[in-house]
Parts: sequence; structure tokens; C-alpha cells
Amino acid sequence: MARGCGWLLLLLIVVILYDVFGRRFFDTGSFKLQELEWHIHGAIAVLCFGWAYICNAHVQIDLFASKMTSATRLKIELACIVFLLIPFMLFLIWFGTDFAHRAYIRGEGSPGGMGLPNRWIIKAAIPIGAALTILGSVTVALRCIVALRRPDLIKTPWLETL
Repeated sequence: MARGCGWLLLLLIVVILYDVFGRRFFDTGSFKLQELEWHIHGAIAVLCFGWAYICNAHVQIDLFASKMTSATRLKIELACIVFLLIPFMLFLIWFGTDFAHRAYIRGEGSPGGMGLPNRWIIKAAIPIGAALTILGSVTVALRCIVALRRPDLIKTPWLETL
């Protein structure tokens, strides 16, 4: 999935460059291009969070973590995954699926008819991204469990950042 989103990044760059040069030099701007930019950017964001979490490439605020032991950080990470992250992602899957389904049934498009049709496509990225995030969080949770029970098995910089 991350590789596919990498290709989406290249597509986003091409669309932005086409839109910018078209507006600047050829007076050919369009609402559809601007919406496409936002849709691609949104899809990249929601579809890649699970991968970023597995690779420990997500944003973290470590005000208190530096003063904690590795075991304490792992226990907090595990508790947050089980009690916060997974329930919230299940919530997003449940309501995001309904959100996308209603957009599909209504044939929802851009307001005013000037933008992109089939808005259900971008809305469907929300529950898909949440499901991928759950898979990523289960991976991290399993790593936490292994690191807590057998820290000698994990020799990676990932453990040091938790």
C-alpha cells in the first residue's frame, strides 16, 4: 500500500505542477484540478498512517517518555493501542462505511457541479485507511508484547524510540 501511495505522491506532484503552470502561463485553471489535488492528498494521508505507524514514522510528542523506562513506554503504547487507537479506528470504519455508502447511493458530487463527481471514492478511503491502521497497530502491539516478554529477541532502533 505504501508503494502505491508513493505513486500517488508522484501523481499529486504532476497534477499540482499542471495546475500551477496552467493557471500562471496559460490561464487554464479548474475547480476539478484543485479538488483532485485535495482528494489525492487526503487519500495519501489516510491510507499511509498504518504504514507510518509500523515504521515509527508518525508524529510523536515525547515530553514524558524520555524519563520513563523502556518497559513503561511499551506498556503505555500497548494500552493506548488496545483502548484508544483500535476502538477509534473501528468507529471510523463503522461510520466511514456508512458515509461512503450514502455518498454512493446519492450520486454525490462536488457542490455546485463545478468539481469532481463520485465523491464516494474519496470517502471510501476513510474506512479503508482505518482498517489498514488497525492492521498496523496490531503489528506494533505484537512487537510491544514480544519486547516486554523477550526483549532479547528485538534488536532494532524501533524499540529505543518507544
